[in-house]
Amino acid sequence: MSASVLLRALLPLALLSTGDDEARWGRFRGPDGAGVVADDVPLPTELGPGKNLLWKREAPPGHSSPCVWDGRIFLTGTAGGELVTACLDRKTGEILWWRSLAPKHGPERLHRVNSPASPTPATDGERVYVYFGRLGLVCFDRDGEELWRRETPPPDSTFGTAASPIVAGGRVLFAHDSNADSFVEALEPATGKPVWRAERPGFGAAWSTPAVRRDGDALEVLVNGVWWLTAYDLRDGAERWAVPGLTDEPIVTPVAGAGLVFVSSYNMNTNPEVIGLPDFDDLLARHDADGDGRLNRDEASANESILSRYDADGEGDHPLGNMFRFFDEDRDGLLTAEEWKKAGRWLAGFKHENGLLAIRPGEPGKPAEVVWRYTHGIPECPSPLFYRDRVYLVKNGGIATCLDAATGALKFQERLDSRGPCYASPVAGDGKIYTASARGVVTVFAAADELNVLARNDLGERIMATPALAGGRVYVRTEKNLYAFGAKD
Repeated sequence: MSASVLLRALLPLALLSTGDDEARWGRFRGPDGAGVVADDVPLPTELGPGKNLLWKREAPPGHSSPCVWDGRIFLTGTAGGELVTACLDRKTGEILWWRSLAPKHGPERLHRVNSPASPTPATDGERVYVYFGRLGLVCFDRDGEELWRRETPPPDSTFGTAASPIVAGGRVLFAHDSNADSFVEALEPATGKPVWRAERPGFGAAWSTPAVRRDGDALEVLVNGVWWLTAYDLRDGAERWAVPGLTDEPIVTPVAGAGLVFVSSYNMNTNPEVIGLPDFDDLLARHDADGDGRLNRDEASANESILSRYDADGEGDHPLGNMFRFFDEDRDGLLTAEEWKKAGRWLAGFKHENGLLAIRPGEPGKPAEVVWRYTHGIPECPSPLFYRDRVYLVKNGGIATCLDAATGALKFQERLDSRGPCYASPVAGDGKIYTASARGVVTVFAAADELNVLARNDLGERIMATPALAGGRVYVRTEKNLYAFGAKD
């Protein structure tokens, strides 16, 4: 469906409302990026076509999460080759405005499960800030008038863009980690002019949205980058502390609570749920059709995976055919047992942490320290959730983990019966945890020391975006639609 057709279908002007009631989820994972709303507003548990559905609207393709401020929802996507920012009425789902932007650069290099519209919008209520890898940062006022743009080249990245802008301390904050020219900067919201810029030499491509933590009178910008979690002073961009040894492909956003910072680091070599490299004899038994004790390109291409993310429907797996040239050291088109040893050396080179780390932030004259770590059930994409003095993790296969935030003691680790890959991060409110699997199941379970699943809601559509909680409603973006669930007024 073209942008113009979709706009005409969803724009009955007589139904537009101004919506001035307070309901705020103004960035990726809502207030402070913590994924938590106040517990004094009830949230629905059962979600579905006949279960607390207030409205459903077709959405342009994209993976960004809903950004909510009072009566408005902001969402990005793509349509007709253009980059779309849409503003919807929070109560009705009707479109208030729709802006299409032409890309300034050629096609962005993307992983097959990524999208040109993965970064989530951010707003301070007065303006809305969106980021597209093929354009840069763009600022609109609340009525859709473009105020400024800061065009940037697409990051040099294997998988495309995903890090979202955020607003904190009267600044727009943006992390641009790339295989070249990485930086984090603070911008003036009204003009887009830089207030400060911290260069990040040596940092490669990353996909993690920054977080902000208060430390006394100071605000710290937490940037999860390649191998390091770094805290910058929001006032001037000066580095305050850093922790090494983290993943080389950072995706998750850190969260703060109980005087600690929680961040997970995924290592495909040491993660206990990963299905690791097979023996070469096993590969020969399955794929050596001519029986010569070697694998040619055609034989290798029959392999579906030599390294598999657990219960992720094959997404992100490493077929041998895709890596054949890397392992075929003499380039003779044949893979031998001796050359296969390179696969083991390659995987053994993954030296970074696999675990959830609880970090006591540093202070002048005292470095940050890891207080505790937990190494099982570690997700690759979903960020950790700190809620009611516990830390929750959800990973592929619907494996849910609950830990005591102060000590790291395990409360439970169980299956949610929502299998398949997980990209959305857990969010919480009203004593409930909401998780979403890519297969389209939103699981709701109680915030407690034991797993108590309250509902499994199958929406029948793929889900990549993290749900938003605002004003007693749960907003879920699926592959094709945006849903609003809540009690009817």
